[in-house]
Amino acid sequence: MAVALFAGCALYLYAALGFSFGTWSNPRAGFLPRIAGCVGVVLALGNLLRVWRARDTTSADLGLQPSRALAFLVILAGYAALLGRLGFLPATFGATLALLMVSRGMRGPAVTVGLAAAFSFGIWLLFSRALDLPLP
Repeated sequence: MAVALFAGCALYLYAALGFSFGTWSNPRAGFLPRIAGCVGVVLALGNLLRVWRARDTTSADLGLQPSRALAFLVILAGYAALLGRLGFLPATFGATLALLMVSRGMRGPAVTVGLAAAFSFGIWLLFSRALDLPLP
């Protein structure tokens, strides 16, 4: 699993290198994906080294975690597919709401919907207004 995580992060970083980075004062489309990709590769590499050094051969009871991980991947793939069709705010709100529901980290539907709306609107304000970057 650690190897798959590292490979996924490396593939993401490779794809992000196709976008223009710009400068720190004038970020372009590849600014955030490159930073996220680098952080992901470093964290995945650290996890891979930790798992390799542990060499624990006991089996782990993962319970529902693999199905939740698959649900996260499906939601993120759907988000990427729907981003251009629905627009930034509706797609981000829907994906955030779905991720919060799958993770079961929040209690109550009002808190979950409110957090998804606040996160989506906050990210929209950050990129469209503060950074003045075009969003889909």
